[in-house]
Amino acid sequence: MDLSTSLNVLYDPQNISMEQCLERLARIGFRAFDWNLCDWVFDESPFVGDDWQRWTESVKRQLVASGVRFGQGHSPIYNQLEDSDRARRITELTLRSMEAAAILEVPWLVFHPGAVPGNCDVEHLALVRQRNLDWFGEMVTIAEKLGVGIAVENTADTFGRRRVYGAIPAELVELVDALGSPLVGICWDTGHAHMQGLKQGEALRAMGRRVKCLHVADNDGRGDQHVLPFYGTIDWSDVMAGLQAIEYEGTFNYETHNSFRALPFEVRDTALSHALSIGRYLVGL
Repeated sequence: MDLSTSLNVLYDPQNISMEQCLERLARIGFRAFDWNLCDWVFDESPFVGDDWQRWTESVKRQLVASGVRFGQGHSPIYNQLEDSDRARRITELTLRSMEAAAILEVPWLVFHPGAVPGNCDVEHLALVRQRNLDWFGEMVTIAEKLGVGIAVENTADTFGRRRVYGAIPAELVELVDALGSPLVGICWDTGHAHMQGLKQGEALRAMGRRVKCLHVADNDGRGDQHVLPFYGTIDWSDVMAGLQAIEYEGTFNYETHNSFRALPFEVRDTALSHALSIGRYLVGL
């Protein structure tokens, strides 16, 4: 299982390019990465500009030069079911992210389920499920054309201080199975699951081989703190046993930017080497 990190651990798009991020993280020892586009949706971003294809090709050249790969990616985060100009604009960028992922050979692109206002009763949750089926159904057609997988990420009820669709494994399983494509799977976020109070080994076994990628992060169960394993209260032995039970084949991917972003750039390499040591220990359990 390759150790991976989101590129957001070196986030500072005004001062460091994605190519520089890849070169630096490869030098530290990471061999795979999460191509995180959430940090690159701003007006001056090369991803948003007209030369996005040239930028994507430049990133690909750096991947080859560094001998590394993207094990997964993260599409822009927004509520895709919202009826607004902003949602329509970011949907355009999301479609662009699928095209760019194909160029970069990103096997799985992560999406959050969409939300619809309502009282979260049975009827409302059924409506949200159907709206997500409709939206992701259209995306599956694009995914199959481009050869890029869609991984739906688990959420947590506490995000909205009430019931949130996609917070429990059964909803993810139902959605993925209903879409019925080998290019649709699940991204398991350990931090969200901990906030939800789930027994993660049990949850992973329930989802089985549908789990295609990971967001590995710890927290105290009360907030999405995005810190390294063992800096919160997750039972990591349970998580790793669950991954072994389902014969998980993806990368062990960190989404732990808050363990690094407060540090000066000059000392982040040491902290990232520490993160590698923790990952090697966990993968060896």
